[in-house]
Amino acid sequence: MNHNKIIAIVGSRDCTDYGRKYAQLFAKTLAKHNITIISGLALGIDTAAHCGSMCEAGKTIAVLGGGLKDVYPKENLWLYNKILNEQGCIITEYEEQEETKKSNFPKRNRLISGIADAVLVIEASYRSGSRITAKYAKMQDKNIYCIPVNLDQKNSSGINELLRNGAKIVTTPNQLMSDLYNKEKDENQIHLNEIKDIPDVYKKIYEVLDESMSVEEIAVHLNKDIRDINSMITMMEIDGYIENISGNTFRRKEKNV
Repeated sequence: MNHNKIIAIVGSRDCTDYGRKYAQLFAKTLAKHNITIISGLALGIDTAAHCGSMCEAGKTIAVLGGGLKDVYPKENLWLYNKILNEQGCIITEYEEQEETKKSNFPKRNRLISGIADAVLVIEASYRSGSRITAKYAKMQDKNIYCIPVNLDQKNSSGINELLRNGAKIVTTPNQLMSDLYNKEKDENQIHLNEIKDIPDVYKKIYEVLDESMSVEEIAVHLNKDIRDINSMITMMEIDGYIENISGNTFRRKEKNV
């Protein structure tokens, strides 16, 4: 395992005992394997996930839909305080005193999926915030997992829709971890294969461009003269290894041409 993972666990506020049980079980097991759980401090599945993950100090993150001084829902003020006392993390993109609004929750959900390496949905109705989180996760190329539910079970319609759209069924935390880390291994292998195909003279610049950088930033990072970097960047762009995304800022091309 190359680095610590973050898994989002989200689901219905009006969850069943079944959903609450498995949200807590998955969160607890994942936390024990050094995986951080992120959720939205809501009632139901979110609460169970936060509680389960706090079996290990510092292994939960709560994302708010309002300011830090406007804890929502009020019923979870105790959980807010417990997370902080257990070395967890509370984050928000809103000003400290900003009121929590219903329209903020989709934005909050995009943060949850954006920070997470994958999303586990446990119980969701057809129109639910959890499906919005999963929608963002799919756009962000993150794995989406669901635990199985009965067709006639409460909050099953959203889960079944996610499964029809490509989410994976998991029945144990170990299965989720195995799948998640195997995906990382495959992606790393693809990246290694790409580097093998690149001329040696380009490799150092290609390797640092795992995110977009300006020519100046590349020169500083590699401790090289900017004139040499400019020359090399021009050749790499012509050969199709990198692309100019704005001004003098470059990034790797997804596929060599």
